[in-house]
Amino acid sequence: MKKYLAFAPFLLLTCTFSLSFKSGFLTSIEGVNATDGTLFDEIQYLEDFQNPQGSQTLRLLNWEDYIYLNDEENGYTSEDLVVQFENYVKENYPQFSEVSVVYSTTDTNETMLNELATGKAHYDLICPSDYGIQRLMRENSLVKIKPRMEALGLDNYSKYGSKRMTSALNEISAINDVTGEMEYLGEYTVGYMWGTLGIIFNPEYDLYSDIDPYEMIYDMSDYSNLWSDKYYGGISLKDSIRDTYFVGLAETYKEELLEQLELYHSSQIDADTYNENISVILNRCDDETLNLVKEELLNLKNNIFGLEVDSGKQDIVTGTIGINLAWSGDSVYSMDLADEYNENQGYEPEVGLCYSVPYTGANIWFDGWCMPKDDTRSQAQEYLALLFLDFISDPVNASQNTDYIGYTSFIGGDAILDLMKDWYDIRTNYIYYYNEETDEYYDVYYYDENDEQIYVWYDDFHKEGENLLENNPLLYYEDEDGEHEYLTEEGKQATYNDYLVIDPEWEVVDLSYFFNDTLEEYENNVDTIFYSDCYLPFEYNGEENFCVGRQFFCQFPDEETINRCVIMADFGDQNDAVRIMWEDFKANDIQPWVIVLFVIEIVLLVGFILFLIIRNNISHHLRKARRKQNK
Repeated sequence: MKKYLAFAPFLLLTCTFSLSFKSGFLTSIEGVNATDGTLFDEIQYLEDFQNPQGSQTLRLLNWEDYIYLNDEENGYTSEDLVVQFENYVKENYPQFSEVSVVYSTTDTNETMLNELATGKAHYDLICPSDYGIQRLMRENSLVKIKPRMEALGLDNYSKYGSKRMTSALNEISAINDVTGEMEYLGEYTVGYMWGTLGIIFNPEYDLYSDIDPYEMIYDMSDYSNLWSDKYYGGISLKDSIRDTYFVGLAETYKEELLEQLELYHSSQIDADTYNENISVILNRCDDETLNLVKEELLNLKNNIFGLEVDSGKQDIVTGTIGINLAWSGDSVYSMDLADEYNENQGYEPEVGLCYSVPYTGANIWFDGWCMPKDDTRSQAQEYLALLFLDFISDPVNASQNTDYIGYTSFIGGDAILDLMKDWYDIRTNYIYYYNEETDEYYDVYYYDENDEQIYVWYDDFHKEGENLLENNPLLYYEDEDGEHEYLTEEGKQATYNDYLVIDPEWEVVDLSYFFNDTLEEYENNVDTIFYSDCYLPFEYNGEENFCVGRQFFCQFPDEETINRCVIMADFGDQNDAVRIMWEDFKANDIQPWVIVLFVIEIVLLVGFILFLIIRNNISHHLRKARRKQNK
């Protein structure tokens, strides 16, 4: 999951949080006690928090490679984020004499839930996916987080969490089997990362060399083409019930999904109604649906290379496969790795790896932190857990996680916007003058107080319509003859948007849906506008494709794409039926041709080893040269 782009590390070891309580805090609020489900009193909660807490341990369970870690080799030089948190608490909360974080990892939601069900595992915070949280809510196994954080005045998540994402999380519900009440994830969860499930593919894959790359881009906007003979043998699917089931579900009810899409595009229904309608379709799991989906998946199995859990993000880079059902964050990882490899090899692909969110609908997923009920948890550990949630919801710390992991954070704010500008806004590295008459681009400079020639960078400008360079120096470019040409607009010095920003070929990408109302120094609807030359759309036979993009699109799909993405609910009472269907699908899932290919590879490998033994008198120099060539 980790990004391999080595950007300059952020200057942050600790952030200064202040424990500020809201006016009116003396009124009591309702919340569920961590251990026995009783109500707690806010006044007592605050008083207890001021008492000495001594030495404490915070127990966390998360996914692998899913938090910032020190990795100096790849440019991540700050301490692990959990160590930063330990230092932060020691410096800002003297009632804790010592704090240590025990950080554990898991591989799947099912493993996490099964571990909790045994009662032998004890964690103060866990980070399941949306449907896992639903299941725990239904079982009455979670502590309400929101009222506790409000009681303590810990408001980073409420201030900086993307309003679009947090509102979506708040709409996910489950009926508590114990109380019979409808409850919502927003009470129990602090959102961590989010993304989509889509298709990553290589338009220039060797097995598909007779297919126009742009034809493949066009095809991959539709799940149906995974069943096509022309893509036989180069596809891998997730060895995951929910993810692969979703693809079969979308294909099974394609006609219904297309009907809803037409109603939406013809303005007969609005975006919310459209999303609600396809959410119903793409969450079906009745017995009839399971049989129909199973039949579709069995047909698809005849067309694929195999199933994978985590190897697909590497296999798509090495050329083992050409198409992979993938999560958006893993797709970013694969693209970065492939781009780096191609650059080192001096190879420039026509397109590069691409990611599709098919037009009939896709899955949007969320991972969030929640607190399982646990009799072994002390109140001090609960305090620490809430402080940790506030700490990771600070945009500066969230940006570390995003930078390292490569997935998209729930958190907005200036630091995250800075990071995304650095990665994806083409203006970050290209502030230049475009001469329409000559169709040429020129670097822009100014002279500083020491008469040194200085490049102009995007960071020199923050607000649209303002020149924020100190002392408003004269900006100029050098023409073909090396002459200075000063930039003026109607007799005045050129500013941010007069000449220096817009290339007519750039695409405008509006991320206000995510960042608005989380910013402090940046401006809503102004600094949330990005310019890109590799977002959307691609074209084929004169038709524009708004489903396929690259890294930027993976991390921040446009709002229209979000509208066709649905949240998959927990299967509820049908969990066992879905599991049985999945086991039937997976039975004998290795195709005969794959076995033959495997045997051939083994024979070739054995022959190669024998060849090396026979040729053991080859000189060291030649062996070294061959290894270098093979590499």
